[in-house]
Amino acid sequence: MVISFEITERPAQRITGHLWEGTFVEAADGAVRRLIAETQERRRRAYPHDHSALIGLSWNDRSDGFRYLIGYVGEDDGTFTQPQHVDLPAMRLATTIHRPESSDVFVDYRKMFDWIAAEGHVVDTTHLHYREEYEAGFVSPSTSSLRLMVPIR
Repeated sequence: MVISFEITERPAQRITGHLWEGTFVEAADGAVRRLIAETQERRRRAYPHDHSALIGLSWNDRSDGFRYLIGYVGEDDGTFTQPQHVDLPAMRLATTIHRPESSDVFVDYRKMFDWIAAEGHVVDTTHLHYREEYEAGFVSPSTSSLRLMVPIR
């Protein structure tokens, strides 16, 4: 399957959510997928008519795992009982849509990194390593699409 990449801009944003920190093994066992599902359900209950994209921000800053903030753009005391915030500056990102019929998400990221280098861009991990955007109703990468994003300069 052919995968396409593009450059997009995101304005300065506050992402409000829940910060998870764990190992790659815990993530592979479904910890992040469960957190996404729980967050979507709380959002659906708190804001039944809202269909905002769920945002995932990753920091690969530990050898055995990573930190992952799952949340929504703006303030949100309805979804999260003890919300945590990340204020991001305006960012330029390489992006693609991962589709269920595509290969593994990690393969798509590897292809994106190759594209970034081939296009002469540089990955910029100053503020985060990855950004993912999940549409309302997301289940898993094997059954739902999601936007993969990598900050560049």
